[in-house]
Amino acid sequence: MSVRTKLQPTGTDPILNTLTDLVNGLGQTRAEMRQRFEKLEHKLDRHEQRFDQQDKRFDQQDKRFDQQDKRFDQFRQEVNQRFDRQDTRFDQIEQKIDRVTGEIKEMFQALLSR
Repeated sequence: MSVRTKLQPTGTDPILNTLTDLVNGLGQTRAEMRQRFEKLEHKLDRHEQRFDQQDKRFDQQDKRFDQQDKRFDQFRQEVNQRFDRQDTRFDQIEQKIDRVTGEIKEMFQALLSR
């Protein structure tokens, strides 16, 4: 036997085969992981799009509420102004009634004193 034959153990072929199988398996696993990550990334993109759509809808609703709030404030101001005008009119009418009542009392007193 030569020296070379003694240095090369007979078990290297199974170890080499095992390592090759391991590397091939890791390569397949890596490819599968990439596919899964791509799927997850696609799902995440879809969810982000949905979230953006919902966010836009909420912004639109917020704008509508602001508009309604503004309209309600205007309406309330108009109603308050109308009540203030009616209050003023009632005060004027009450003053006229008081004045007319006073005049009528004076007329009765003048008639009674004659």
